[in-house]
Amino acid sequence: MHLKKIILAGILGGILLTATSMIFGAAAAALLPYNIFDIPGMRPVTDPVAFLFFLYPFVIAFVSAILYDLLHPVLRGGTVRKGVIFGYLLFVLIVIPNQFVIYSSMYYPAGFYLSAILNGIIGYPLFGVLCAWLWLGVSHPDFRKEASSI
Repeated sequence: MHLKKIILAGILGGILLTATSMIFGAAAAALLPYNIFDIPGMRPVTDPVAFLFFLYPFVIAFVSAILYDLLHPVLRGGTVRKGVIFGYLLFVLIVIPNQFVIYSSMYYPAGFYLSAILNGIIGYPLFGVLCAWLWLGVSHPDFRKEASSI
C-alpha cells in the first residue's frame, strides 16, 4: 500500500471534487434553478454541523484512493485511460446508487440531480486521472501476472 500517495490523492482529490461539485452545482443551478438550502430537511448555512457537508468529497477521495491503490495494477492503458476508467467505475459505484436512492425517496429539484450527475461524469474521471498520475511508475509485477491469467 502506498500510504503517501493515498494521503496526497485524498487531499488533492478532496479539493478537486469540492471544486467540481461547486462548479457543476452553479452550472446546474443556472440551467435548472434551485437553491440547495431551500430544500426541506437541509440544515441552514449557519449550523456548524453543516460544515460536515464539505468533508464528503474528502471522504470519497480518501476511500477511492485506497481503492485505486488496490486496482491500479490491473488497469490497462495510459495515464488518462486508467484514470477515466477508474472515474467511471466510481460513477457507477457512487453516483448511480446515490441518485437512485435520492430520486426514489425525496422530492428534490431537477438541478440537484443534474449537478450530481455532471460531477460524477466529469469530476470523478478527473479524480481518476489525478490518481493515475500520482501512481505513475508504480508497478506490481506479481499482480500483473495474476491479472493476465484471469
